Amino acid sequence: MEIGFLGGAGTVTGSKFLVHHDNTRILIDCGMFQGLKELRLLNWADLPFNAKDIDAVILTHAHLDHCGALPLLVKKGFKGPIYCTEATRELAKIILLDSAKIQEEDAEYANKKGFSKHYPALALYTVEDVEKTLPLFQTQKLHDQFEVGSLKVELYNAGHILGASSALVSNGSKSIYFSGDLGRNNDPLMWPPEPPQDCDYLVMESTYGNRDHSTIPSKEILKECILEIAKSKGVLLIPSFAVGRAQNLVYEIVELKRAGEVPAQIPVFFNSPMAEDVSGLYEDHATGHRLGPGQFAEVMSEVHIVKTAEESKALNRSPGPMIIIAASGMLTGGRVLHHLKAFAPDPKNILLLAGFQSPGTRGWSLLNGSQDVKVHGMYVDIHCKVVPSDSFSAHADRKDLLNWIKTADQRPGKVFLVHGESTAADELRRRIQDQLKLDVEIPKMNQIIGL
Repeated sequence: MEIGFLGGAGTVTGSKFLVHHDNTRILIDCGMFQGLKELRLLNWADLPFNAKDIDAVILTHAHLDHCGALPLLVKKGFKGPIYCTEATRELAKIILLDSAKIQEEDAEYANKKGFSKHYPALALYTVEDVEKTLPLFQTQKLHDQFEVGSLKVELYNAGHILGASSALVSNGSKSIYFSGDLGRNNDPLMWPPEPPQDCDYLVMESTYGNRDHSTIPSKEILKECILEIAKSKGVLLIPSFAVGRAQNLVYEIVELKRAGEVPAQIPVFFNSPMAEDVSGLYEDHATGHRLGPGQFAEVMSEVHIVKTAEESKALNRSPGPMIIIAASGMLTGGRVLHHLKAFAPDPKNILLLAGFQSPGTRGWSLLNGSQDVKVHGMYVDIHCKVVPSDSFSAHADRKDLLNWIKTADQRPGKVFLVHGESTAADELRRRIQDQLKLDVEIPKMNQIIGL
């Protein structure tokens, strides 16, 4: 048995791990590369394997850096099943269709304005490509073992977002546990991740492997920002992942309003076309999070859903105070860029960076003090207050990751650290070796390791 680390190695994006045993080949995740240009260009490169040879994909969760390249895999000839939890399938459908739509809109806008270096600008994949991918999804329940060729697979709760899972893969004599993205023990909505199962090899994320999250609760940061824009009559703009992060933000803002800690009359605009669909999924899968049936629908009833582009544009002409939550979380595309152009130049407004920002993204540039960012071919001056915080993160931090391994009944024989920048992965490697005395390796991109 061998593992090919074809994405998510040395970086937090583009997760793809190819497990090969006898004549069976399964892909754990098939994510889109985001962030630095050199990484984004990999989305357009040939896959380092023949898509037709892949027997199945095991999808841990529905974020784009884990599922975003599935339509490309299908375009290249993959025809096998895509296994995941039911909630992940429903979220992936929403996210992939939204991603394709945004790509098509951005390409059309670039061609209209003529700011793309390529003509015509093209979408990486289209809505039609996604519609060809969706029938391949097959759902599996947590803890129900299933077979793919010579391999057996079982999914466990990872706690990261709705439906997120870890995957145990075994050939009968050796086993590999893929953590996927691990959630936090104190997430406002998600249950904590299950302990790692007994395995010979652990492939583990290391996104926050070199730091612990802030001790200031996310709700407290929201409270301070909202009270500030209430006073200045400004706009609180929060770029957010459309699934997971956005729901947590809405929940905590509504909780603050209900408790009377912030003015209840300040409107909250959820500017994501998928908002209503995702709200329904939280109701359909109520056992997958901490709230009871009907409770999340009540939360969503207290915010304004922005459905059309016209409504989104109207927000840019609206006075504060108001709160806008819009995708994407790293300011890489979507409607939030138009809000950034409208509100970032005004010092009475606040831009809250509520989570991880990959190197090369606009969010990362602002996190590191940039005074302007390029949007749609022109530079936007950043005079608003920029508030960075990792308190909203849906990822386990360094302390959580170490404690997670400690909860295993039996420690793995070897750990491979993935889904982390080199400094984060190396810091976590050192701590695992020093504290837990385990063998740890940090694979390189496209490295194939025999087990």
